[in-house]
Amino acid sequence: MSRPSPLAISVASIRRLRKEESTYRTELADQESRLRRLETRSVDDDDDGDEDGNREWAVKQEKRAIQETQAVFEPLREKLLAAVAGLEQLLSSTQAERFSEEEVRGARDLIGEVRAG
Repeated sequence: MSRPSPLAISVASIRRLRKEESTYRTELADQESRLRRLETRSVDDDDDGDEDGNREWAVKQEKRAIQETQAVFEPLREKLLAAVAGLEQLLSSTQAERFSEEEVRGARDLIGEVRAG
C-alpha cells in the first residue's frame, strides 16, 4: 500500500475538522433544544415542590454545557483556517506538480467551501 501524499493528508485533515465542527453544531442545537424544554416546562406539571429545584439545577447544567460547547468553535475554526493555509501553501509550492489535476481541483474546491462558511 502506498503512502498517502501530503495533499491527501492535508485534505483529510480539513475534512475531519469540518466534520468535527458539524458534530459540535449538532450537539449545540440539541443542547439548546433541551434547555428550551426545561425552561418551558411548567412547575405545575409536578405536585412535588422539590422537582422545581431539580429543574433549576438541570437548567443551570444545560446552560453550562452550552457555554462549553460554544467555547470549542473559536479554537476549532482557527485550526481549520491554519490547515487551509497549509494546504494553500502546499498547492503553491513546487510539490504541487506531483499531484493530479483532479486532486488539486478537489483541494481548491474544499478551500472554497471552508472560506465560504
